[in-house]
Amino acid sequence: MSTVKKISSLFMLLIISGIGVFAQAAEEVSDKELKQFASAFQQVQNVDQQAQQKMINAVEEEGLEVPRFNEILQAQQNPNQDTDATNEEIKKYESATKELKKIEGQAQQEMQEKIIEEGLTVPRYQEISAALQDSPELQEKLQEYLQG
Repeated sequence: MSTVKKISSLFMLLIISGIGVFAQAAEEVSDKELKQFASAFQQVQNVDQQAQQKMINAVEEEGLEVPRFNEILQAQQNPNQDTDATNEEIKKYESATKELKKIEGQAQQEMQEKIIEEGLTVPRYQEISAALQDSPELQEKLQEYLQG
């Protein structure tokens, strides 16, 4: 998985799963809430996909290919790995990283807005997401709502 996708997936996971939510017992999920969740989930996915594309574009606009950006990122994250990046590439990487953080923040805000527009709070959205992890019945209902 590319780093851009990892970054996007990470912030989406933080919104969807929440920190510590899996340890909490989720309340019952009504059909109305599950329908709201399904609609919000689809919108959150759309925002995530758009953000991923913006991230790819941001990296490429800095003059780096995504695989090269990922190589530099891995070298930056691993103190035991030397980087063969030039000073120019490091500058491009740093500039792209700043832009990725902006895109991530904007996408996270937009995802939260989509959840709220559907009539859920972000914590409730996270609770429903956690409840889905443990309930095949809820997963099946969600699939029906997503398909219908």
